[in-house]
Amino acid sequence: MKVLSAFLYPVKSMRAVAVSTLDLDDKGIVGDRRWMVIDAEGRFVTQRTVPALVRLQPELIPGGVRIDDGASQLGVELPRLDAKRHTVTVWRDSFPALDAGDEAAAWLSTRLGFACRFVAFASDVRREVDLNYAKDAQTTFTDAYPLLIVNEASLDALNAQLPAPIPMERFRPNLVVRADAPWVEDGWTRLEVDGLPLDGVKPCARCVAITTDQRTGERPQGPLPLTALTQLHSIPGRGAIFGMNLVHRAKGALRVGAHVALK
Repeated sequence: MKVLSAFLYPVKSMRAVAVSTLDLDDKGIVGDRRWMVIDAEGRFVTQRTVPALVRLQPELIPGGVRIDDGASQLGVELPRLDAKRHTVTVWRDSFPALDAGDEAAAWLSTRLGFACRFVAFASDVRREVDLNYAKDAQTTFTDAYPLLIVNEASLDALNAQLPAPIPMERFRPNLVVRADAPWVEDGWTRLEVDGLPLDGVKPCARCVAITTDQRTGERPQGPLPLTALTQLHSIPGRGAIFGMNLVHRAKGALRVGAHVALK
């Protein structure tokens, strides 16, 4: 197999950025979900409940991030480590994050329709992945793990059950490959991408996000993509499954076109 495409997500739940290379540091993909919107209580805000997030296009710029809503842009500098911090919550994890300032909060609050703040992941914070599935591995504002790999053959199998096909972007992958058969990725436990080791740690359970058009924020088929996936490919106790969560075991780079070997 080869890496067919690669994506990162500078701001959690906003649009993807297609790239040719994913650089890895100790926390995960450099630039991937290092920024996040939070509500007044510090809880993470995602397109599950605020699909308007996908109408915002982020772009990494030197020293920060820029967000484009199609009519205007917001540029935000990475806060200093001595900036104000909020205790933020991503699922069951709570940890400190850096506040990105009042201008960013006001711009996003106007476009999303509620009071929110914009935060950056602090380089001096260590957020462990779920120790039930992987040890000695970190992540940032991701739901749980630093990387996600998906299989085009599995999307073909799902689309065969839908009246209109959905694109792979609905699944918000970092790495896209094509295996010989659908769903084989559920069993991948050890991979190497041009020699860089990664562990497959947990098949990825899916939610309402896969029903959301990643350009408009609309849900044109209602719940159907999720209900179809639930019927087609579920794991008892975990629900609908698509893709494999990964942790990396070395720093380096993952490139489009790189060879993917199963170990």
